[in-house]
Amino acid sequence: MDAGTGVAAMTESWYQSAMSPNHQLREIISAHEVDQRLAELGRQIAADYADRDPVFVVIAEGARRFAQRLIEEVEPEGVKPKTVLVRARRTSGTRLNQVELEPVPEGVFARCDVLILDDIADEGRTMEAVLARVRCEAPNSVSIAVLVSKLARRLVDLQLDYVGFELRDGWVVGYGMDLDEAFRDQDALSIVEPAS
Repeated sequence: MDAGTGVAAMTESWYQSAMSPNHQLREIISAHEVDQRLAELGRQIAADYADRDPVFVVIAEGARRFAQRLIEEVEPEGVKPKTVLVRARRTSGTRLNQVELEPVPEGVFARCDVLILDDIADEGRTMEAVLARVRCEAPNSVSIAVLVSKLARRLVDLQLDYVGFELRDGWVVGYGMDLDEAFRDQDALSIVEPAS
């Protein structure tokens, strides 16, 4: 059994149990900690883009809240990002599927400073697809910001420029991240676990 098959085999039983009605949430990062960390990221991004008006590429739906919070931080510092919503979906329940990337108008990224925002960088397949779409228009620069990174699960080589939190395995919900649309509005970050 190769490494990829091994990962799939190990996570399959977890996916099935998390999808059952008998699951619970375990808070791992409080709402206060999330808010503090996003304020820090916002200040860093505002400083890095002080002389530029970037294009924020927001990967829907999970990254909307993350993006809005960062915009609230950078706009008072004089950074006025243009926002482009990209719909890229690969999940149903807790099972990861193929990337589905909806068409984006041509020319929106050309000669721009682009910051791609996503809720989570897990395996990296979604970000890989969005990066390819952005780079085909020869932007001036491309950076990536994510609320949560799971380096241990990464299958794609990604350079993440701004990371809120580095976590290990487990299905994360809250602050835009969901389980079949549930838990998205929670202010804290939690892990879905089988009920004890």
